[in-house]
Amino acid sequence: MSVNQPPTLEADLLRIKRLYFEHGWLDCTIQLAQVQEDTQQHTVRLVIALNEGQRTRVTAVTLEGTLPADVPPVETLLAALPLRPEQPLTKAAFEQSKALLRTHLHNAGYARAQIVPQTVVDPEQHTATVTFTLVPGAQTVFGQIAIRGAQQVDESALRRHLPLHPGQRVSDQALSDSADALYNLGMFQAVTPRALNPDAVGEPLDVAFDVIERKPRSLQFSVGYSTAEGFRTEVQWAYRNLRRAAEQLTLSGRLSAFEQKTEARLLLPYFLAARTAFSALLFVRNEQEIDINPFGRLFGVRKEAQPAFDLLSIGTEARVEHRFTDTLTGLVGLGVSRNDFRRVNQEALTALEQEIAEDNILVTQLVEAQWNSTNSLLNPSRGLSVRGRLEHASTALFSDVNFVKLLFEVRHYLPVGWQVIVATRLKLGGIYPYANGAEVPFNVRFFAGGSGSVRGFALNRLGPVNQEGDPIGGMSLFEGGTELRFPLIGELGVVLFADFGNVFRAPFHYRFNALRYAVGPGLRYNTPVGPFRLDVGFIIEPRPSDDFGRIEFSIGQAF
Repeated sequence: MSVNQPPTLEADLLRIKRLYFEHGWLDCTIQLAQVQEDTQQHTVRLVIALNEGQRTRVTAVTLEGTLPADVPPVETLLAALPLRPEQPLTKAAFEQSKALLRTHLHNAGYARAQIVPQTVVDPEQHTATVTFTLVPGAQTVFGQIAIRGAQQVDESALRRHLPLHPGQRVSDQALSDSADALYNLGMFQAVTPRALNPDAVGEPLDVAFDVIERKPRSLQFSVGYSTAEGFRTEVQWAYRNLRRAAEQLTLSGRLSAFEQKTEARLLLPYFLAARTAFSALLFVRNEQEIDINPFGRLFGVRKEAQPAFDLLSIGTEARVEHRFTDTLTGLVGLGVSRNDFRRVNQEALTALEQEIAEDNILVTQLVEAQWNSTNSLLNPSRGLSVRGRLEHASTALFSDVNFVKLLFEVRHYLPVGWQVIVATRLKLGGIYPYANGAEVPFNVRFFAGGSGSVRGFALNRLGPVNQEGDPIGGMSLFEGGTELRFPLIGELGVVLFADFGNVFRAPFHYRFNALRYAVGPGLRYNTPVGPFRLDVGFIIEPRPSDDFGRIEFSIGQAF
């Protein structure tokens, strides 16, 4: 910097002072104390004198003006504001508090509400009182709704997915939900809602959704490694907007040491009614007995994660899913599959176990409901998820076996301060064979152990085994776990976990004194596709046939 550039220097000093001011140092002084110029080196050294002063803190925050009946009470609003007594007076907390109050008024229908702030500073005591005056104005409804930028998808098809409509009371939440509904169709790179006449007091609020379309076709290819599957390769081709109504056709293939599969999936995001979707799936799936273990028993794919057989499944499945509310969804489905067992190790199986390794045809009816209030699908930090699932197959409906299979799972995420999150889960399952059926085939039974189950145990290695120690699954499942998740540096975090669980032979029979336990630490690194996960699980009271633990890594939280 040259000393002959006083405007630039003054601007830099002003920028530094503004930064301190915005963080609560209102009395901060800054000035150029010394200039040392080296004419031979063509450099200049500046010494800046900075006096922060005492930081200004908030002594009181109050609300005045008109508080509509359908807005939370004053005590609730004040408790939620980032700006609060005993905290520094910062611009970020000030602006966030204004925005939060404005959002509450907008969600109550006051689209043109104003928040008028007043700050009184005591320079001697270095304190400040802040008053926000609420001026809600009149309640407003939505007027005209436009969708701009959509060239490939019919506008009528897009409007069927908008939860808001003309005449509906205005709210920021309705705008956000509508933008999310359009974006989740997978047709657009971005969806931005805009108010078209925000200053037209007394008139309905006209809005537009500006969209940027994606290319109708895409091809993705990926290579990875996880301790559950070993090396894997995936390829996916997607064709969006088959009939200009946001339908999607996806062809995918996956190759790993554990599984090879090919799938074709058709998705109709609108099926007969709003918030209802239909999907159809065709698949060919092969699960092999693993006999490659490149990194040893502790680190890598565990040999014989499947019982001593290969399983080839060919089938189809159709589902209809409906969103009852923003948190509650339900679906019904029908699946048909042919399942062929190959390379069965008959010598390792008893006579009864040989029967459940027989080829079969399944015609399965499915009902599932989920209530989900978590704040993220990839990496939730708060909220509750509850899922219940029922599967049924009957020889009267052309299936080879009769059974009812129930699965219930709860996940909860609770922030407890200092950015620490307590994550817990509980999973309970049971299978009941009926009409003279004593057992169900291997491809229906429960298995446990692995990176998404009880860590420390290898994939599917927890539960009943045959004469040679290979897992054979069971009719009842009980497992769960708790994690403490801590931030470390930047996107890097650490977890401490404790998992428990087991699989039991008899239907709906749980022996809690037979539960197995594993504990350990882990690392997390946040990425756009979910956190990269590295866990080290140690088995508590390992048995002679157990390893002392395992190292697991993959993408995504364990739960």
